Amino acid sequence: MTDANTRWNARTRLALAARSVDMATADMVLDEVEQHCADSGETPEDAFGEPEEYAAAVVRERLPPEDRTGRRWDGLTRVDHESAALAQTGVAALVAGGCLWMWRGTLADVTSAGLAGGVLLGVAVPSACLTATLSRSRARGVLGWGSATLITLLLAAAAFTVLPTTSLGRFPAPALCALGVALLWAAARHDRDPDPEELTVTSQTLPENWLVDLPRLLEERHGLSRDRAAELTREAAHHLTATGRDAEKEFGAVELYALRLAEEQPAPRARWWTNKDVQAAVRVALFVTYLVSNLASHGPMWQTVLAAVALATELALFMDRRMRGRRSR
Repeated sequence: MTDANTRWNARTRLALAARSVDMATADMVLDEVEQHCADSGETPEDAFGEPEEYAAAVVRERLPPEDRTGRRWDGLTRVDHESAALAQTGVAALVAGGCLWMWRGTLADVTSAGLAGGVLLGVAVPSACLTATLSRSRARGVLGWGSATLITLLLAAAAFTVLPTTSLGRFPAPALCALGVALLWAAARHDRDPDPEELTVTSQTLPENWLVDLPRLLEERHGLSRDRAAELTREAAHHLTATGRDAEKEFGAVELYALRLAEEQPAPRARWWTNKDVQAAVRVALFVTYLVSNLASHGPMWQTVLAAVALATELALFMDRRMRGRRSR
């Protein structure tokens, strides 16, 4: 097995674990992947796509409907998204604390600009993490979290540049590292047991609200457009009117019926911001901007070297990905 295949298998196993797929099922599907690639000569990524996409497909195809009613298109539940955002925020806090510790020492100055900007960044980072975790889902909440991220980032930038920089006191930089560790611990301990409201086919909907909750579930949980959700609800309502039957007796629990309808719809088109080339272009632009800015302002040499190394690494990974793509074609 090549290094690329080993990395794909490891990423897929992590993606399956994140979606609460048991080890036996994970072992079985990865054995099937290995056998298929041995017979066809394809790489796992060429045959099955990105690990996250394949893991989501495994959830849709291998788990029973009763276990999928609370999952979004990406195979993750609300709790999974929250855990991922907590973990990503913890890593950001840990890295920021370490950099501040190295740059400013154990005790760092607290200023009005730093305090306000830091608090706003503390809101922006988890918002950005939730945006990232929801971006591969059909969930409509990604737009709201993305807007919150942009607004808080702009406010943070304004706070850092406009507010006074006189020292108000000092605080221990390692405390930020401790916060990161605490967030990572909380993410690991976050309750992933099935949410009774989300993962059971025993409907939480009153019989008279069945047709009210159906479009809400289709739109908010499964990401269908408002028009398509309304159209499917009208079809169900016309059927019930024609037969005179009760909605739950005819179609079952609304959560399960919404899942069934959603899975009959075409697979969602990948959003442009999840494209690897787009993400690489954004990172390259950021690294170039920082490198040029640091050179123009005669900033610290170590920051220049770090930005140059990051830029070179990003360009090398981009070229490697493009070359592998050409070879696969």
